[in-house]
Amino acid sequence: MPVLRVKLPEFIQKRVEQHYLDISVSRILPLACLVTFGVLVGLVFNTGVGHPYDKIIHVAFYALLTLSIHTLFCCRLRISAIVAFCMGLAGEGVQAFVPHHEASLADAFANGIGVAMVVAAIALIRSEEKQVMRSGPMELDLEGMGLEPLQSEVSSKRSSEK
Repeated sequence: MPVLRVKLPEFIQKRVEQHYLDISVSRILPLACLVTFGVLVGLVFNTGVGHPYDKIIHVAFYALLTLSIHTLFCCRLRISAIVAFCMGLAGEGVQAFVPHHEASLADAFANGIGVAMVVAAIALIRSEEKQVMRSGPMELDLEGMGLEPLQSEVSSKRSSEK
């Protein structure tokens, strides 16, 4: 899969371990979904606070935002979560001053749920991967399950030669 490497500016390189931003399909896909979702919900559909699915939209948007930040910038999960949640709080703060919008604690809470869902999913996937790596291969009791082990061609040829 092709990867585009973009060198980060010097002032950022001093503060981070990775000096390049690797851009690939797997890193851009969550961002593309986020932009598509935002355009469809924000421009095509006329949603507002009274919309019955407003909180679900907040949860989905901030879940995608957290995933996009985490995959695109390869930063720590807690940094991605904090940045996404702060963006949600800032967005609600800005809505308090914009005409025809209103800030809502329920929206901020829904934003936090979206962030928490992605953090929980990534943490669960990571813990499962660590558990698999730690446990090693499992021995199966095939005879206890009423099955017979397959014999390879080499071992069957050896037994037929004897």
